[in-house]
Amino acid sequence: MIAYASMRTDIPAFYSDWLMRRIEEGFVMVRSPYNDHLIYKLPFNPEVIDCLGFCTKDPGRMIPRLGAFKEWKTLWHVTITPYGKEYEPGVRDKREIVSAFKNLSLRVGKDKVVWRYDPVFLSPLFSISSHKTWFSTLSSLLEGYTDRVIFSFLDIYPFLKDNMKSLGIRAPEKSEMEDLASFFVEEGKRHGLVVSSCAEGRWMNALGVDTSGCLTREVWEKCAEKKLNFPNKKNKRGECDCILGFDIGGYGGCGMKCVYCYGRNYERHEIHNPLSPLLFGWPRKEDEIKEVKAESWADRDGWLL
Repeated sequence: MIAYASMRTDIPAFYSDWLMRRIEEGFVMVRSPYNDHLIYKLPFNPEVIDCLGFCTKDPGRMIPRLGAFKEWKTLWHVTITPYGKEYEPGVRDKREIVSAFKNLSLRVGKDKVVWRYDPVFLSPLFSISSHKTWFSTLSSLLEGYTDRVIFSFLDIYPFLKDNMKSLGIRAPEKSEMEDLASFFVEEGKRHGLVVSSCAEGRWMNALGVDTSGCLTREVWEKCAEKKLNFPNKKNKRGECDCILGFDIGGYGGCGMKCVYCYGRNYERHEIHNPLSPLLFGWPRKEDEIKEVKAESWADRDGWLL
């Protein structure tokens, strides 16, 4: 099976102690986002998890602990944007993040580390021109350390609308999206990068953008280094071909506190305990715990990429 830690909570940056505990104990519990009294319990070991995916804005704290993953196949999506503390107050200096990205790439391989340049928005501090300059600069810095960059444009959720307006933040218009996407593709070619979009729709194919998705069958099999027999499940998204595995993350608790993020509330951090099998809080007596039957999806006939 596939497991991943989504950007809803940046586990590598803030909860690595908890993650190490989960590896040591061999199981993880995840509270359902749809039913507060339902908890899923699944095995957490490389025998049943074919690939473990991480999404993070700062992999630096995990690098000293990579030895714990020597038996695992991992995939890392690392977000590096040009925004400063006024938009991303909890993110370290971007030069340090770039350095950590390179270090991670050297440790796990550049094909296992993906650069994310998202979300892209416009504001008084970030114009079309400045995005082009920054994308070019970061592409140059990361050249040779990854072979893929994923971008997306900002989605403004209703409860963030007033805050975005007060900060002068807006999503690009269609013509501006086309301009930026075309530039990203051309600049990506210069630096050996496949340029992909995240859930922006198939219309970008005409611009040379890979719109297949961030976590496709091909991506997971490349991570696992073997052919996988995925369960027959209907794709939840019409904009891409992503195969979403079991998410061990949870809403809230991310210390990055990015002003544009739908999951930026940090209050849940207060109920985090590295000893708990849950990322936030502890199982309660009224909770139903459902065992997840997890097994490897590896093709037993054997097949190497």
